[in-house]
Amino acid sequence: MKKILALLSFAMVFAFSSCIEQNYVTWQGAVVEFQDAVVRTPVAGTANPAYPRITVANTVGTVNLQVNLVAAQRTSDETITYRVVPEGTTAVAGTDFAVSGSLVIPANSSFGTLTVNIPNTGAIGGAVDVLLELEGNAQIPASQNYKQVQIRITRPNPPAGS
Repeated sequence: MKKILALLSFAMVFAFSSCIEQNYVTWQGAVVEFQDAVVRTPVAGTANPAYPRITVANTVGTVNLQVNLVAAQRTSDETITYRVVPEGTTAVAGTDFAVSGSLVIPANSSFGTLTVNIPNTGAIGGAVDVLLELEGNAQIPASQNYKQVQIRITRPNPPAGS
């Protein structure tokens, strides 16, 4: 009898709770963000920089960074601008890297690709950094938390005796 009452009570709770109207709040905004910033954000309190860093060799050729549209997909292409942040950049534009300053998130898509060209500067040793920051456009701003990514470009040391 106790099992039947317990089962009946459970069934009544389940039946009546499913009839309660749910008013879920949904976010209606729009931002763009670096996927690498979302998945590689440094742990607070560590010696890491405040933004994620991707390390590549100067022989890589290109680095493709995914940019996410956090919003409903658009019916037309969205051009998103970005900049090189001087305070986090030691690389020389045109020598160590080349970027265009904008990327396109295609219509009916949630992603775009920011391409950084990395020319092979040879075996000169050391490493240089490029800090990129999304700016967005008039309708879609950059996410404050995930708008920066740094690329560290490593260069092999020259052969001994060179």
